[in-house]
Amino acid sequence: MRPTGDTRDTLLMGAAFGGFAAVLLLVVELFLRLPWQWIVPLPASALVFGVLLAAMSLGDDEREADRRESSRVCLLAWACLNGGRCETDSSAFTTDGEGRELLASRLFRGTLLAVGYREGVQVGIACAMSEDPKAESFWCMTVLVRLREEHSPTRVQYRKVHRLGLPPDVESVAMADRELCVRYAGWPEDFVALNRRVDAVVRLAASLQEA
Repeated sequence: MRPTGDTRDTLLMGAAFGGFAAVLLLVVELFLRLPWQWIVPLPASALVFGVLLAAMSLGDDEREADRRESSRVCLLAWACLNGGRCETDSSAFTTDGEGRELLASRLFRGTLLAVGYREGVQVGIACAMSEDPKAESFWCMTVLVRLREEHSPTRVQYRKVHRLGLPPDVESVAMADRELCVRYAGWPEDFVALNRRVDAVVRLAASLQEA
């Protein structure tokens, strides 16, 4: 497989960093009059260290790209099975003839978006990078469910979340107007886990409306 432009840029940056560090060490060694045995190994080590840093960064980028693609496939499959759509930009959705009010929600935003119907109710899924520095996970997924009736703004205290029958990776539960919002830590890694998360929120919405 041929390296991409981003891959080449990352490796070149690492090599440049290592080369600069090697030249700097060489100059310092010459001024300090260090033994000749040190003149070659130290700059060479700096160059190798720079390339290794670039390779590690490249590995992280590839793992992140794999995670995004895996999550996109999960959301696409979910949308197809639940009469919905999956997009990477909210502007790609249209409300013409769809009647999906969740598309206009301020919480329906992120890198990966899906909307559909589950058990007869509207469901929106938004995968995004957390903007809250206090969040437990930098990667987060929000599940929105459209409620039949309006509710006053309510946020469930974290210590009470486990009583709602939701998966353990829930970060927050809130309700306002006609939306139930449940935020999970991490993006979906497989279709089964995604279904489990969504179905738990749909069941919670049903119980709230029956109360």
